[in-house]
Parts: sequence; structure tokens; C-alpha cells
Amino acid sequence: MAATTLSRLRHHFPFIPPEATVDHLVIGAGVVGLAVGRELIHKFRDRSTFVVERNHQPGQETSSRNSEVIHAGIYYPQDSLKTALCLRGRRLMYDYCRKYNVPHKKIGKLIIARTKDESDYLEKLYGKCQAMNADEGLRRAVMFGRMEGRDGDLAPLRMMDQAETLVLEPDLSPAIRSSLFSAETGIVDSHAFITSLETSIDSSENGEIVYGTRVVRIDPAHDNSPGWVVQTQTNTDQPGDTGGERNSVLARCLVNCAGLNAHNIYNHVLYPTARRLQLGFCKGSYYSYGSAEGVSSVQHLIYPTPTQQKCTGDSFAGLGTHLTLDMNRKIKFGPDVEWLNTQMIQAHITRESGLHAKDDPRVSQEEVQDFWSTLLLPNDQRLESTYSFVKSYLPGVDRDHFSPDYSGIRPKLRTMDAEQNEENATVLRSGRRGEQGEVSLDDFQISQPDRGMINLLGIESPGLTSSLAIAEQVARMVQEDSGMAPRTSKPSSRQDRVSAPGHLNDWA
Repeated sequence: MAATTLSRLRHHFPFIPPEATVDHLVIGAGVVGLAVGRELIHKFRDRSTFVVERNHQPGQETSSRNSEVIHAGIYYPQDSLKTALCLRGRRLMYDYCRKYNVPHKKIGKLIIARTKDESDYLEKLYGKCQAMNADEGLRRAVMFGRMEGRDGDLAPLRMMDQAETLVLEPDLSPAIRSSLFSAETGIVDSHAFITSLETSIDSSENGEIVYGTRVVRIDPAHDNSPGWVVQTQTNTDQPGDTGGERNSVLARCLVNCAGLNAHNIYNHVLYPTARRLQLGFCKGSYYSYGSAEGVSSVQHLIYPTPTQQKCTGDSFAGLGTHLTLDMNRKIKFGPDVEWLNTQMIQAHITRESGLHAKDDPRVSQEEVQDFWSTLLLPNDQRLESTYSFVKSYLPGVDRDHFSPDYSGIRPKLRTMDAEQNEENATVLRSGRRGEQGEVSLDDFQISQPDRGMINLLGIESPGLTSSLAIAEQVARMVQEDSGMAPRTSKPSSRQDRVSAPGHLNDWA
């Protein structure tokens, strides 16, 4: 968010003194925001927790537009947050789904190699996972010792040769050289999971989700007291609209789970410094397959060996165009990789609204970033390349049975711009209160830039799998935060959740 744009936004929304106080305010009701809200509600039953969401339903952006896979946690660096939280989150997810009857299945995943280089990669991946299994520090870090009956390998894998691979999945190309089988990988009905988290919050006595409400301004609390004054706007569906109902609340602890808009929320906190965080946006389209032709024997998820994208350093833009099954055994292929650049986003906003996003003061940077609602149709022009790629490992598929299904956008801390990457790294380093060392743009960033605030940035895959573990970590950070003030109230009913009079109950 450019400094001039942020200044203009703050001009449109001048400071309003807070009308009420809450203990925890979570921005964003995607799967991570809901998981965080639920964990805070259950961990701190004598504190108030509100989740605000700009859309009118939960999980409308990244959370409901993915592969719906429960990942095993095998791809990421051994010392990364992605590894620890995915390993922990995977087991928490299976436990949660069993307990609350969320449809899921531990179906297993096959990662296939078609060339010698790909086979070599699988050998290295297998070796890395063996090292993970022997890493007692990692085991302690993900706290498996507290989970009864879970003393097996952290990342169980089986290396298979060509013959074993084709016995397991006979529809695969005979050119497949080898594969890795991950028995812990599964699928989940992500919409049912999101609904379950939402229901848990709605049925609590100390929590609430507020829909149709966007955050338009954030200021530190006055007099050096802990907390943040958060101004919200409701009753408007247009990001550039400065009307609607406005409210202001003092949040003793603010948790930024805004996903595709998380950098804009953080930039409010950075103001008035010149530094700004900017995410890269990677679109992935999915294509349904409406026939059993060429896939009639498929029983598992099938993933190609991921290839590194030179433009993104050491990170994978994606794990390759893979085959997934949903709970109804419907087959889909995806996602592919399509980077969205600023010019593309601005052109789309201009075309849709008739306003020039680059020059028109009525178009805020947030509106430019709200491209998701108009750019989320799958790209028909990429169907041919998807079909060709899939046919390289499933030769029996027929082009006529492929059709565009949906697409999602992954928020990347590592962008296509090397200078912006340096800026992002600098911003993230400066925003790690009390922490030392380098930051990785390829990892989840969960940090406390200041008292009473926790930022979740770059929460892409495996965010769904990791969501419950991320929520645990945030709750621990809240508990340990020395800036956390004594509770504002002890709610006794749904009408007694705030410590000051005002419009917060109407706002909720």
C-alpha cells in the first residue's frame, strides 16, 4: 500500500475514539481466523473474542478455493514453521474431524517421478523425511508427546519402484520410474470444516463473528496503554465507498488473519513510516474431469514431482498440477501457476468499475487488492496446457471431459520483484519484537511487531492443514504477551461481552 494511498484512506476515515473495548479482535473469518477465534474463546473463557469479516460468509477467499487436502508436511524445510505446524495440524485436523463428524478420509498420496532427476528428488525427499522422523527436537516442537497413541513416524513414507507404483495405480503411464507413497495424506470437506468452526464460535458465550464489516483504520491506543483502536465500516459492499456505518473499538489484543489483505492491515500499523509490505498473488485454476475414462482405477491422490520456479528463489509456486478426489470421489486437476501482476489487477479494476485504480482517488489500494471477486474465474486459456501435462502421467484421459471448475489465489511473501522481496524481508525483520535472525519469505510469518498485536502473513498452503496448530501457537503468544492487559470483563451472557457502552452489540 503506497504511502500516499494510505494517507488518503486515513483522510477519508478520520480517527474516531473507541466506543467499546474487547479483549481479542481477530481480523478475517477464513479457516485460520476462525480457528484462531475458536481457540482464543476456549483458552480464555473469561475474555471476549470477536472475529470481523468483510464478506458476508466465512471462508470466501483462499480457504474455500484449494485442493481440500490434509497434507503430510513433507515438502518444507525441516526447521520451518510450515513443517512443524503442518505436522501438528495434520493430527489435530484428523482428531477434530473425527470428534465433530466433519467428512474426511485418509486416502493417501502418490508422488510420481517420470525422469531420473525427478527420481533423484524423491530419493532426497525420502531421506529428508527419514531425518525428520529421527529428530527428537522436532517431535518435541510439535508436541506429539502430549497426544496419546501417536508414537509413530512424524512423516511416514514408502519408496516404490515402477512395478509397485503401477500395481497401486494401474492407470498411470508406464513411463513412471518411481514414486513415494504418503499414507498420512487425506482429504477433507473444507466447507464443512469451516462451518463447524463457525458454529463453535457462534454457540459460545464469549465470542462472536461480525460479517459484512471491513477494517478501515488502525491506531495505537493512547497514553501507551496496550491495545489498538480499530475502526470498521459496515453496510457497504464497495471497498472504495467511504459511507456506511462506522464504529470504533479498542482491542486489547489484535490478531491479523486477513489472508489476501493481511499486508494492508499490517501497513496500517507501519504508518507513518515509509516502509510497506506487499504480497505476491499466485492464481491457480482447477479443472473438473467428468468421466471415468483413463482414471477408473484411481484410488489415491496423485501428485507430480514439484519443480522449482526460478523467479521465486527456492520456493515452490505450487506442488504441480495434481489429481485430487473430493468426498464424493469427484476428480479434479489443479492448481496450475499464474502470477498476477499489478498491471493486470489495475486493468481489471478499471474494466469492472470504470475508475482508473492508478490515478483515481476514489479507488483505494485495498480495492485494487480486492480483485479476488472478479479474477477468480478459472482461466480457460490454460486448459490445454493442463490437459497436456496431465496426459503425461495419465495417458488415458480425454480432453473432452475436462472443464474449468474454480480457482484460488495464494498470498506469497516472495513476489516476482526482487527489490520488493528485499523490502518485505526488511519489514518482517523489523516487525519481530524480541526475535533475532533472518526471516524466510517462503515460510509462514507469525510475529508480534508490537504489544498486543499478532500478525499472520503468507499463510498459504499448507494453511488449511495447519490451521488448528496455528491457532494453538497464537493462543500461546497471547498468553505470553507481556503487553496483554487484565481482562476487560467477565462475560456472563451474549449481551455482556464488552466493557464499555457503545454500539458494539449492534455492530455484532
